[in-house]
Amino acid sequence: MLTRARLKEKAKPFARRIRGVAQVYRLGIVYLLAHGPMEVHEITDGVGLAENLVSHHLKQMYMSGWVLKTRKGRVVTYRLNEKAFFEFNRLFEDTPFHKDVLSKYLK
Repeated sequence: MLTRARLKEKAKPFARRIRGVAQVYRLGIVYLLAHGPMEVHEITDGVGLAENLVSHHLKQMYMSGWVLKTRKGRVVTYRLNEKAFFEFNRLFEDTPFHKDVLSKYLK
């Protein structure tokens, strides 16, 4: 078990990352991108928001590491950053929950 100070230091980077998706529309965008890379207009159609709002959410998700983007000319395509999901799992790696539960699903 960690001391309070060490626990806070361990959790801090994950708390920053979670803020990037801790919103209903952003979780909806994660769901859409789990089906494959998409352009902004496709995401806009899926979540039902104006393009500028989707762009704002994608910017926050990009800055917090949840999505990656590829630009070809004026077209920007977004996709999930697989690494972000695996890094979040690291928060639990030294716990019985990870050993007994999560590891069964991560094989």
